[in-house]
Parts: sequence; C-alpha cells; structure tokens
Amino acid sequence: MAPVFPTGDLNPRVETKASSFVSQFPDYDGRGITIGILDTGVDPGAIGLSRLPEGVIGDKKLVHVADCTGSGDVAMDTDAMAVQEEKGWVIKKGLFGKEIILNPALNLQPFPDIDTKANSDSDEEKKEDDEKKKEDSEDDKIKMPVRIAFKRAYELFPNKLTTRVKKHYAKEFDKEQHRHAVIVHRELAAWNAEYGGSKNITKEQLREKDDLTAKLDVLEMKNLPATDPLKEDPGALYQIILFYDGENYRVIIDTDGTDSTGDLSQLPADKAMTDYYKEYQYGTFSNVDMLNYAVNIYQEGKVVSIVCDAGAHGSHVAGIAARYHPDAEGEEETEANGVAPGAKLISLKIGDSRLGSMETGTAMTRAMIEAVKHKCDVINLSYGEGCVRPNSGRFVALAEQLVYKHGIVFVSSAGNNGPALTTVGAPGGNSECIIGVAAYVSPKMMEAQYSMRSKIDTEEHPGTTYTWSSVGPTSDGAQGVDITAPGAAITCVPNWCLQRNTLMNGTSMSSPNATGCIALLLSAAKAEGIKMTPTRLRRAIQNSAIEMPGLTCLQQGFGMINVEGAWDYIKNSKDDAHEDINFKVHIIGRPGSPRGIYLRQAQECATKQTFSAQVNPIFGNGDDVDVETQMKRVEFEMKFRLESDSDWVEVPDYFMLMHNGRSFKFDLDPTKLSTGVHTAKIYGYDSSKPGLGARFYVPITVVKPMGEQATIELGELEFEPNEVKRFFVDVPKDATWMDVSVKDTRDPDIDKETTSRLMVLHTLQLLPHMAYRDAEEQKYFNLLPGQETVTSIPVHAGITCELDIGRYWSAQGKSNVEVDVRFRGVVPVPNELTMLSGKGGVKARLHSNIYDEYILPKAKLSNWKSPLGPTSAVISPCDERDILTSNNQQVHQLVLTYEFENKEAGSITPRCPALQGVIYESAFESQMMLIFDEDKKYLGVADSWPSAVKIPKGKITIRMQVRHNNVKKLEKLKDLSIWIERKLSKEITLPAFKSRASMVTEGIKAKRSLLRKGSNTAVFFGEPAAADIPSEAKCGDILMGSATFEDGEASLPGAGKQPGGTSIHYVVGTKTKEEKEKAKTPEAPDERSVEEKMEEAIKKVKVEHLEKLSEKEDDAEKFISLSEKLSEEYPGYLPLLMASLKFYDKKDTRSDKLGEVTNAADAVIDAIDENALAAHFGVKHDEEDAEICKIRKDYEEKKSFLIEALARKARAVADDDTKDQSTFDTIFKHLQKWTDTDAKKFAVLSLEKQKNAKRYGSMLKLLTTLLENDGKDTKDGICPMTKKDLLEKRKEVLETLNYTHLQQRDAKWGVIASIKNFALF
Repeated sequence: MAPVFPTGDLNPRVETKASSFVSQFPDYDGRGITIGILDTGVDPGAIGLSRLPEGVIGDKKLVHVADCTGSGDVAMDTDAMAVQEEKGWVIKKGLFGKEIILNPALNLQPFPDIDTKANSDSDEEKKEDDEKKKEDSEDDKIKMPVRIAFKRAYELFPNKLTTRVKKHYAKEFDKEQHRHAVIVHRELAAWNAEYGGSKNITKEQLREKDDLTAKLDVLEMKNLPATDPLKEDPGALYQIILFYDGENYRVIIDTDGTDSTGDLSQLPADKAMTDYYKEYQYGTFSNVDMLNYAVNIYQEGKVVSIVCDAGAHGSHVAGIAARYHPDAEGEEETEANGVAPGAKLISLKIGDSRLGSMETGTAMTRAMIEAVKHKCDVINLSYGEGCVRPNSGRFVALAEQLVYKHGIVFVSSAGNNGPALTTVGAPGGNSECIIGVAAYVSPKMMEAQYSMRSKIDTEEHPGTTYTWSSVGPTSDGAQGVDITAPGAAITCVPNWCLQRNTLMNGTSMSSPNATGCIALLLSAAKAEGIKMTPTRLRRAIQNSAIEMPGLTCLQQGFGMINVEGAWDYIKNSKDDAHEDINFKVHIIGRPGSPRGIYLRQAQECATKQTFSAQVNPIFGNGDDVDVETQMKRVEFEMKFRLESDSDWVEVPDYFMLMHNGRSFKFDLDPTKLSTGVHTAKIYGYDSSKPGLGARFYVPITVVKPMGEQATIELGELEFEPNEVKRFFVDVPKDATWMDVSVKDTRDPDIDKETTSRLMVLHTLQLLPHMAYRDAEEQKYFNLLPGQETVTSIPVHAGITCELDIGRYWSAQGKSNVEVDVRFRGVVPVPNELTMLSGKGGVKARLHSNIYDEYILPKAKLSNWKSPLGPTSAVISPCDERDILTSNNQQVHQLVLTYEFENKEAGSITPRCPALQGVIYESAFESQMMLIFDEDKKYLGVADSWPSAVKIPKGKITIRMQVRHNNVKKLEKLKDLSIWIERKLSKEITLPAFKSRASMVTEGIKAKRSLLRKGSNTAVFFGEPAAADIPSEAKCGDILMGSATFEDGEASLPGAGKQPGGTSIHYVVGTKTKEEKEKAKTPEAPDERSVEEKMEEAIKKVKVEHLEKLSEKEDDAEKFISLSEKLSEEYPGYLPLLMASLKFYDKKDTRSDKLGEVTNAADAVIDAIDENALAAHFGVKHDEEDAEICKIRKDYEEKKSFLIEALARKARAVADDDTKDQSTFDTIFKHLQKWTDTDAKKFAVLSLEKQKNAKRYGSMLKLLTTLLENDGKDTKDGICPMTKKDLLEKRKEVLETLNYTHLQQRDAKWGVIASIKNFALF
C-alpha cells in the first residue's frame, strides 16, 4: 500500500505537542480566544480564514481588519450632492467628469450635525424636521450630501501584485499600440510610394509625412521624454463615494474607475460597505488582480481607510496560527488546520504598502491600540529589525503597558539574521515583555515540506534550528531567544497570489506557531476558569519547554514550546499568586543596567570578577495603586534558593526578597574557560515550591577570544549537518580588514562527486550604540570540490570579532573546508576625512603595524547632499485611532514642510539624521516623509531607512510627520533640518599629493610606494575642480565619497584594500560668478520739457490704475468707464489699448467677449504703422548711436504690442464659432510675418493651426514637447497652459484619432494631476 502523505507536517503541530493536546481536549482548540496578527494584512477571502468550527460562538473567524499604517487612507475632501431621481441617486459630476448614479434603494441621510442648508442650492431651505431637511425649494427633489474621492490601485496593491497586473495590462496595451501602428505604417508606405525620392515635394506634403512620423513616435513610444505620462501605466483609479444612512457611514467603491460609465444603480444596496467589524463585508477589485479589500471609516466620514494586503506574509502567518477548513471531511484535510483552529483572528496591518510592507512606528502604536479596543488575548508580530539599544524606546514602553496593564500576551519572531551571536532582532529578541521565538526544522518537516531525504548514506539530518535563525544573547546580556517552535509551513495565502497554499519559512513562521500554542493554553484556562496573566503564562512556557539536543540556549532559548507540559504547569500552579509576579533582573554597576552578563573582550575574560544582581518584584503593571495590589506589595516576602548550572559561576545558597527589591552578589571566573562561547544561568527557586521551576534567572554569556594574531590558520574543518563552528578572534591593533579564505577540501577524483555544498560565512563585531548589522558580513556560497573563495571584510581593531563557518541546514553530504584568516591594514589618521573649500585640501597620516603594504592613495566623491530647512511646522492632534489606551492620551503630529526647486529629473534620498535609523528604540513614535511634485502627485516615501525616490524637474515638496503624545517634545523639533542626498551624475576623482606644497601648486602627485611595517607617511588630497562641482550645489552643501590607500597586489587573494574605504567629505564654499563684459547701450539725453515729462508720467500712472481695476471682476464696469474716458483723453496710446485688450481677453471671462477681444486687438493693430515698423527693422542700425537706440527701443515695444495683438486676435477668432477657418489662417499668416510662430509661447495657436489642417500627429508631438516641462514654456505667452490643460488637450486629440487606450491613460494622468490636497500620512 502506498504511504499516506504526511499532511500534518505541512503545518507542524506534533513537535509542540499541540496536536496531541487538541486530540485530548478538542474543545480547547483556541475557542474563546482572539489572536491579533500584526503583519502585512490578512485576506478575508483566503481559504481557511473565513469560518470557525461548529460549536464555537460566532461564525466569522476574521472579526476585524485594520490598516494601521495609513497607506490605504483616502481623504474624502470633495463635497457633492446626490439628487433622488427615478433612475437612482444622481451625483451630477464625479471626479472623472461623469454622472454617478447610485441604487435608488440606498438610504441616504444628512451627515450627523450637518446643517443641510449649507449644502443646499437654496438659501430658503428650512430645518423644521427630517423631511424638510431633504427638500430643495427650487425643484422639490430630495438632495442628500455625499463625499467623493479617488485612490490609485498601485498605491494599494502589494509590489508583487503590481508587477503582475502591470505585466497583464502591458500586453493588452501593446496589442492596441501595434494595431494602430500597422495602420500608420501602411499610410507611411503609401506616402513613400507616391512621393519618396521626388524632387518636387511640397512643404505641405512633408508636413503630412512628419505628421505620420509623429503618430508613430507615440504608438511605438519613440522620441518621447522619459517623464512623459504616456510611457507609464497609471493603473486603475477607484472612485469612492461616501454617504450616511442614519446609523453608519457607508462607502461604495467604483472599481471600474475612469472606464466606468458611472452607473452604479444596479449595485445591490447591501454592497455599500461600512467598518468591517460591524458587518464583515469585503469586496474584490477585479478578476485580474483578485485582491480583496474591506473598509473602515474615520473622522466622521472625512477619511476612508481601504484595507488590503501589503503582501502574502500576513495571511500565511494567520493560517499557521488558526486556519480552519469548514469542509474538512477526511483526516488529511483536518490535519491542514492551523495550531488553534477555534480561535478568532484580528488583522492589524503594520506593513506599509508604500514601503513595500516595511513596518512603521505609527502602525505599531495603532495596532496595539486596536488590540486593546477589540479585546485580543494574544498578538503575534512576525517582524523585526536590528536595534541600537535593547529593551528601550517608546515602543517598548507602550508594549509593556499592553502586556502588563491590559494582559495581552505579545509573541514575536526572534529574527532571521543568524548564525552569529547577538543577532536577535527587536522587538522579539530584545524586549523583555515579548516572547521571542526561534525557528526549528524537524526531520518530518524536512521530508514533507522540502522533499528532503532524511538519510543519505550513513548521514542523518536531526532536528535543528535553521542556519539563519537569530541567536542570543542580546547586547545587554539577556538570553534573547525565549523559546523555539517549528519555523516553516505550507498553508494559506491571499487569493491574489493565485494559489491556495505556499511554503514559507523563517522565525516569521515559528512565532505564529507558538502563538497558536499559547491560544490553546489560554482557551483551556478560560474554559476551566483559571485566571491567566502574561507573566504566569510566560513562566509556564519557559519552565515546561523541551530542551532540544544539539542546540545551545542561545539558539533555542528554554527549548521547544510544549503545550501539554505548559498546561500541566498551569494547572499545578493555578493557586500560586506568586506566579503573576514579574521578577525583573538587572546587573548593578554595569553601563546601561544590563539584564545579564555578557563578556566578549579578552581583558574582560582575563580575571575573576564579582557582580551584583538586582531583583525587583513587579505587581501588575507597576502603576496600580488599588488597595488590594498595595497590600500585596506590603505583605510580599519570598525565600529563594539560588543555583548555578556551571561551576565557573558561584552563587550564595539563599536569597530573601521583599517588595522594592534586593540584590545578591555572585562570582564569575572566566579564567578557567577555553576559547569560544560559554553560557550559564543562575536560577532563583521558591524554596517552598522548588518543583514549580525557577521564578527568575540571571543569564550569563562569556566569549573568550583567541589571542591576538596577524594570521590564523583554522585548518581543515569537518561539519555535521547544520553545524556552525564559531571562532572568536581578538582583532590586532591597526587592522582595518581581514581576508578570510575558505577552501573545499574534497577531491573530485577521490570523493567521486562534483556536487556543490552550500556554506555560510558570518562575521560580527559588537560596537557601542550600533546595531549588529552595522559591523557584520554574511555570505552564502556554493563550494565545488577543490574550490576556494576569499572574502575581504572590514574590521574594527581591538574589538572581538566572531567568525562563523557553517554548513547550511539543508546541505547534504560530506562537508569539509579549510579556513585561514589574514589581518591587514593601512590606518589613516584621522579615520574620517573632511576638507573645506579654499584649496586647503585634507591630510591623512598613514601607518601600518601588521605587514609591509604598498600604498597608492585614491579618493572619489560619489554623492552630494544639501541641507533643507522647513517652510512650515504645524502641530495638531491625530484622529481617534491615535488615543493611547493606557492613559487615554491623544497622540499629536508635527508636520514639517520642506520645499525646493529641482533643476533636473533624477533621484533623491531624504535624510533626517536625528530620527532615522531606528524604529523600536526610537524616542518618538515614528517619523515619515512623503514626497510630492508641484501637482501634489505622490512620488515616494522615506522612513527609518530611506531609499532613493525618483523626482521630476520642478518644485518638490517633502512633508515629514513626527508623532508623540507629548507636545513639548514635538515643539523642540519645529526647526528640524533635513538633508537631500543625490548621486553625482559622474564621480569626481580627487588628486592625491605627497606634500602640502605639491597640493597647493598642483605639482607632483602621489605615486605607488612601499609603506614599511611600523613606519608612517602622509598623503594630501586636493579639493575638486570647480567645473566638477554640481552647478546647483550651494555653499554649505557636502560632497561625499571614499578614499583608499592600499594598492593590493593582483597576485594576492582578496580585495587587496579595505572594503568600503575611508569616508571623505568636501564642504562646498562660495562660488565666484564669471560675468562676461558687455557694452552698455548708449542713452540719448531726454530733451523733453518738465511739463512733457510730467504729462507722460501721469499718463502711465492712469494706465497702471486702470490695469489694477481689471484684476477684480467686480470692478469691470469701472474699468470700462475709465477706459473710455482715457481713450478720449489719449487716443491711440498703445499701453492703454493693450490694457483694454488684456481686460477682454481674460481667461475666466473671454468666452463671452470674443467680439470685444477682436475689436480691441484691431485697435492696437490699427494704431501701429506696420510699413514704418518693417522699414525700421529691415535695416541694420548703428548700436552706438544713442538717438537711434532710443528709436529702436520704441519700435521694439510697438512690435511686441503688434505681435501680442495679432496672437490674441487669432485665438479669439479660433474660439469664435461664427468665424470661419480662413479668417484664422489669414491672421496667423499675418502673425508669421512678425515672429516665429513655432515658439512655445504661441503653442495654443500652433495647435489650432494643426487642428484645422487635421495634423493630429503634429499636435501630439507639440503637446508632448510642452508636457516635458509641464507647460512652463507657455507661461509668457497669450495663453499659459498647465500640465492639466495639456493632458486634457492631448486626451481630446487621442480621442479624435480613436487611440482609446492612450486616451484613457492620459485621462487618468489628468485626474491625478488635478489632486487638490496632499496625500495623507
């Protein structure tokens, strides 16, 4: 009989004894427990996440979803009215220019506390009763207020989904492009057949060819600017309509977007969505994306949050913890359930879609608030980062309130950054109130999930933590990893992945497995009436965990979580009140009050030492002052028996503890220890109940490095499956890098195999106030028999360096390697180089104390950053999502606005040194920067670890949000500067010299030379040439790069120089402007009388006053009256005539006054003697004759007036339906006599000329050219055109050509360009 597939090992539960526990107690399957999933979001439509088992109260498994990041927030900032008609509720004009019709069955009501009179078209409307509120005095139709907005699909979609959807629509788009291009190619072929090679081609015929070529440029995307909107798919635009039904705000999302007819009258009324937790509604955007979404509504209907996944991770995590198959009939399907199938789920999305699913401080805070509001029992966070300071910062303070005040168990992943020590991430491995979980893989998991053979030849693969599973201790000596759980599963993923299940591994998977186990224990305790606290639960888990063979406590913590054992512990200790006391331990007299002992330096391990451990009993959250808790503190006394599990740690036998805490001393003797890592624990047992396990413990880790050596030969190393060999080396003084050589010692001729072996090299140094990631190197490589690889790694002299060589957990077969380490270094003093402008350069003193080294100094500047101060700083309260549950305090935001003009399209990285580089240990809740163009189009985001953001030419706005509940702290940041960092278009090479004199005189440059061991030399770098400095760089800007000094021999292995080099900065100084000498235009003496001068001045003042009257429509009659009087007083005065022309040709009113525009233009034209004008400009004049120059200036003014008058007249005639095309052509030809009509300021006329000639391709070409600079080239013309105007005009042309696919794309970009307000944070 064929073996049965081990389905139960796809989502492992046997290893933790969860499976046997549920078999024994089927009603303790998580029912009654709510699990919060802090992740990328959970798909409400994912298979297995919709239903609860029969018999469980309630039907829905996923009872709440919230986007805590704000990435799905939409400001409902456009007010509109819906009129009740027979066909439905009609909104006259939506954001896409179309009428919107809603289902007539919808119950639209006035917004709460909204005076409908303010929203009505009638001033006589009375507010007498509910019916009166609905009446409009003009037409008696019922009108109700609504709000509308839109959201781009690609701002909501996960990155992987965006890529897939774009690929799909690109195929459809390319088909249309090709179909239309074929037609144009035929027309072009016909033109070539008729006119090609002819010498008698007319200009009109050439224009016909140019027009066809211009069409092809668009259809084949040739010769279009890189920033042209047509080249980019904007994605779907979803129109959102919000209304109030008398009880709830509701939302309808038109997922057909700009392609929609606007008729939503057939959409069932029950599809109008409200907050998910109220009715559990969700929808799907389209059958192409298959992305499910829900909504929540905030700020009294002013903000709609569209909740959808930022990735597949969250649904997978939820499936591990609590998946349930309602249709399961056979054993196989049941075995695919999650660990706690009876538990309810809450999705708290903390992965920001704008950041590719990166978490933010805002999201973490909101998630904890939501967890309390919706009564979570346990929450899971499968996220984490390296941190600068463990167990510190605002997040930890809030998490402690969540755990100790609100009683919510917090579980998190330990991290995937191993195998080196101290790679546990924050918060899971670094926060005392959180249970950190490592990732384990069992032989059964290897077989079922990875299709591995458990045995090859004589070699068996035992269970183990994954190679990459992070390892403790924390940098302050805490254990780091609390427990271990299975770290992989094949379970559900969102529907948009287009598959039901997938394999994922990581501590991201072990954490929800442990969370599911905890849900089982909480479910059992609730069923049996056992009151549980996070402290009681944690102690039960730690004291019952199963220690897994072959693993240290730094890898596995207390061991594999054991559901059955923990349940026994809970039952046996249920009456012990001391189980709820949290015993906090720290070491007295050590910097930072560490939670354990962690010695890494050779000097620390050279002598026996005495330490003091302080133990503080904490009742509740520490702030409770009720009588019962206070009396517990008064009466508390415990007698402890202390034990050490290692003979090199000596402790007293007994320890008496009272409230307010006490300390005890212990001795540690590392001198007895061999090189390597050693761990110990001091356990505190209740002397009256020793069988219950330790109540507290003091973790101790000692790393004893090898003696200082310049070269270390580790020899041939043989590896068992998943074995990691750890070596700790004392980095020699003056070493700046090391070359690590790893050679596979297998001989293909002897061993008869050519299979590669996957090995890992991981090095790490711990530096104060730096995360482990800042001084680590990790490389995975597949080694073939006999293959050698050399890795050059930067090091910090005098700091112990861990060097790990490991066989990857899944690598099978014999693995032997030979490892050598060679330290090298040329040390520059100072170790960071900064030069100020002024030809002073910078000096670096060099010395080498390890080997003789050849040096050849080189330096390059690669980046440029500029400081930017805020233009505004506003502090305001956030919304109802941001009220801290612990003290009911409102979180406030400081919004800082920064603006700058970007001269060229490119990429920038916004830097905020004060706030970036931290999340969990940050003093503030969060910071985030959103970047916008001048149309308020969202361009990108910068967070704690910013990436480059592409920006266009033009005005750029950066808005930074900083959050905290303490307004005084925000006040201190109101003048906070940021830096804008760019990559230089071309690296700048700095010259290197042997002496200061050579540098100043640009004499002999430094050459390759030998620096003997123990000797010193100096090198001088000169500043960059002025021509190489970016023209936009300002005084105080900084150019950054790196310098290297070594010149490694090509014959030697490795890089031959310090990787990354030494940082070098250049501070930009003032610039000297070189002005070309220009002869001054001679001026003729003004021979007019005083009276004549005064009369001319009065005339100008009167015209200036007249022009001011034209600015306000209310002054129109005054303008006309005064203009008539002045015309009589100063007949033929050109500035006066021009003022009248501009008045009638104003943008907002000209359409009703085209006749007046034409007449005013004729008055200007008639007042100018064109023959005299032509005669003057037809002759070259003496530029040194003052009188002639004066005459020339007068004629130039007349010419400019004539050109403008002709242009305005031509435009008026073009817009006048009563005029025929020939009239426009005549005026246009007249204009061509006096100016180049191809100039961009006459673009509106050129477009009209081409439109009349039906040269639509040429129109597209001109519009595309104008869009390159967003229409700014037309600002000095008679009709300035904005980007929105140009997009609208191009849309009309594309529509005329029947290029519907292009027209739709341009229409979408036109909508995006019309955004009124900046996107929300």
